[in-house]
Amino acid sequence: MWHWKQAVAGLLLGALALATPALAQEEVDLDWQWRAEPVAGAPGEVELVATAPIRQGWIVYASGFDAGDFGPRPAKLVVEAGGEPLQPLRSEGAQSRSDRNFAGEYSYTYFAGQATFRQRVRLDAGARQVRGTLAGQSCREASGLCTLFNAPFAVVP
Repeated sequence: MWHWKQAVAGLLLGALALATPALAQEEVDLDWQWRAEPVAGAPGEVELVATAPIRQGWIVYASGFDAGDFGPRPAKLVVEAGGEPLQPLRSEGAQSRSDRNFAGEYSYTYFAGQATFRQRVRLDAGARQVRGTLAGQSCREASGLCTLFNAPFAVVP
């Protein structure tokens, strides 16, 4: 005998199977390109530069704004080996916007089309590369779906 719980479970599994490809299409691939630029007049220092094209209809949240309890998460760069950050992560060419959610009004910065982050780093003595991770959040504006990303990097200074 067919039980109602089995019917509901079957419907839920079927809906999940149909929704999974749609959710996968909502993710954005960010192809980060990294380089290290020497800092003029500061031997032993470089500026790490990360750039990525952003697909039409998507945004990437920049750095330099305060994250509230709810809403956008600013990008953060962590240097794990080879150097020490000398200043906060900078977002080059980011736009500003204010919005409101159930927790209140908030302001943030973001990129559309192209993202560029810069981080000044003092190199460790003898360092052959600087390694770390850029963490952030990207969102599809039409659906409001947001995903977190972690982009590991290794840059030769």
